[in-house]
Parts: sequence; C-alpha cells; structure tokens
Amino acid sequence: MAVQVTGFFQNPQTGLIYESPLLTLVPHLQYAGQIAMDVFIANNGAVGYQNIDKATLTYDATITDPYTQLIDALDTYVIDNLKDANAINSTSTFTKYSPPAPEEPIV
Repeated sequence: MAVQVTGFFQNPQTGLIYESPLLTLVPHLQYAGQIAMDVFIANNGAVGYQNIDKATLTYDATITDPYTQLIDALDTYVIDNLKDANAINSTSTFTKYSPPAPEEPIV
C-alpha cells in the first residue's frame, strides 16, 4: 500500500517538509474492529494512526473482494486525513500508488 504525493508534504506530527514523497502505508490489527496504521515517508520519518474503527471507514461498493475493499478504504482514510492535516498538504495531490507493470522480456 502506497500513496504518491505530488507537491510538498508536511508531516503533521513533526512539521518536517518533504517534496513529492512516496508514502508507504503499513496497517496493523490493534483490537477487535480497530486498526493501527504506520505511514512511512520516503524511508525518512513516519506518521502513526491508532484506533481506526473499521465501522467508520468509507467502503467502495464496486470492489467485491473484502480484503481489497478494506485496503482501499484505509488508503482513502489516510489520504483524507493527511490532506486535511495542514495548509501545505491541502495544496498537494495525493494519489493511490500502483507500481508500473514489469515489461515483458524480449525473447
């Protein structure tokens, strides 16, 4: 799970500013129905979320696989929270990141 930020990103917990970082999202089960999330910033810092209640997440009804639906809802939750965290982040673009498909080898 990753999010690409285009523009400047300010860590809401430390105030450090990064330019167009890739954010790596690592979820952890916390308690029944609750999830914790670590957001690593370009391998140079982190933002932590605790007590994310699965019942409050926004799920995409067009996604039929429950696991994929949960991952998408967590991505959306983190993007919305980080984008609203401060004025710097609100002007940047947050995109769910998918690595490029590997090229087929020439045989």
